[in-house]
Amino acid sequence: MQSRLDGLTGLRIFAALWVVLFHFRQVTPTGIFEYPLIDPIIKNGQYGVDLFFVLSGFILSHVYFKVFEKKIAKADAWSFISFRFARLYPVHLATFLIMVLLFVAEMLLTGRSSGQSERFTWQSVVTTLTLTQAWFPGIESPNLPSWSISAEWFAYLFFPLLCLLVALRRWAPIAMAVGGFGFGVLQSFYPSDLGRICAGFLIGMAAYHFCTRYHTSLNRLPFLGALATVLILLWAFMSSTPRLEVGLLLFGAVIVFLANERDWVTRMLSLRFLIYLGEVSYAVYMFHWVARVIVRVSLERVGIFDRLPSAFVVTTYVLATLIGAVLLYHFVEKPGRKKLRRLASWSPARRADAEH
Repeated sequence: MQSRLDGLTGLRIFAALWVVLFHFRQVTPTGIFEYPLIDPIIKNGQYGVDLFFVLSGFILSHVYFKVFEKKIAKADAWSFISFRFARLYPVHLATFLIMVLLFVAEMLLTGRSSGQSERFTWQSVVTTLTLTQAWFPGIESPNLPSWSISAEWFAYLFFPLLCLLVALRRWAPIAMAVGGFGFGVLQSFYPSDLGRICAGFLIGMAAYHFCTRYHTSLNRLPFLGALATVLILLWAFMSSTPRLEVGLLLFGAVIVFLANERDWVTRMLSLRFLIYLGEVSYAVYMFHWVARVIVRVSLERVGIFDRLPSAFVVTTYVLATLIGAVLLYHFVEKPGRKKLRRLASWSPARRADAEH
């Protein structure tokens, strides 16, 4: 398997846009904006988060598994966790502060807020700043999408130990896949944020080990990525409530196939502009809720929100998100990540960090 997985980087922007369009669909003058032809897929956009979780388990295993397969050295563990913190926190903090400033400004100017006040309690603020909001049921953050970043942080803390456990037994990846599938099934009965990350992350780690074992054989089948993509589209299209556990297996399969540099879909996703958008996708995901609030409230305040076509409003949401995300990526995410890594440089990483 190649060290740089450009196809999976390109896949990230599609996962992000799946979630983004799902959220934009809900806030329009008509209440719901039905996207021509693809609306059955867009309305299931919440599963884009689970695709990210599977991707995360796969990419981190690709980059760090060999670091932790024999032992968990203190220096390596520090490098891993500090690099992951540097990856998440600058954009997370920036979008959190923007949401708080918007809330305070609206309260001062109008005496009320159009947002949900329970997102701005002291519990929400403290847990958001410590990346633990998803660990406690019932707590929501000012920037709604950040719950998944908190869930990711939970998985990162256990990742080195999981690598060590997987290396001990040949059948451990199968146990991980079964465990991830089981967590997915449980979401139908006992939904939880941590349950979702456990499901997707374990499937992703299992997919990585399957990929390394059968990579040579998969190279001979460059059409598998297209086949898996079609199956995912059918899964999302055919039901208003697709089964999560089935989707997780399909996500794991498409990621395995797209790790093959010869795959037809991988070649498309490896186009330069898609790689760039994939690199910006984290900022897109984290900023889109901010853009949604700014655009909606602004249009409501001037009294034209209900007069505009839904397609125009959604287009404005998308443009505001992309502009804000690009600015965040270049002026917050990249310099913030570099600075935080430099602060932690007293214990250098043994492996280059993945930009996932």
